[in-house]
Amino acid sequence: MKATRVIQSLCLLLVAASVALGQKVNVDWNRSADFQRHRTYAWGECADLGELSQLWQERIVQNIEAQLAARGFRKAAPGQQPDVIVNYRSDVKERVSYIAYDYGYGPGWGMGPGLSWGPSWGWGWGGGPVTAESVTRRELALTVDLVDARQNRLIWRGEGAEPLSRKPEKNIKRLRRAVERVFRNYPYGA
Repeated sequence: MKATRVIQSLCLLLVAASVALGQKVNVDWNRSADFQRHRTYAWGECADLGELSQLWQERIVQNIEAQLAARGFRKAAPGQQPDVIVNYRSDVKERVSYIAYDYGYGPGWGMGPGLSWGPSWGWGWGGGPVTAESVTRRELALTVDLVDARQNRLIWRGEGAEPLSRKPEKNIKRLRRAVERVFRNYPYGA
């Protein structure tokens, strides 16, 4: 029974590691754009494709604005032509992965009764039933676009994905981390 718990704990550890590795960021930009002249912004299209609430929309905007401010941007005054238009898309996706493991209990070949070599029953590597479990996790996918307002051309796009928790406080931190990673190497990619 104790060995079963150890094996299950190791499997959960592997799932947690795969979730950590599942965090993705992609950045692309227009190689001919002059990023030094872009200092003001205005909001454009903001689409939440999934089940995100209005609270999440506000958090996404706040986090993006914080990253823009950290890079010297300021919001264009009403009636002023901004340098860039900021668009974002967000979605919550479900990812399913499968974990298979062998308890290692059952018939096999090895040391049998009387300490002789032959068929046996007990713990070992293989020989037992293989169990597969599906693990479903929710993931926030976020895409941020910066469009040159004068030329109406996309100059920068950052995409990030972050696994979500059932706890809202953790998700607020994960959203902040996702937006920070998307903007980490603005104006250029990693």
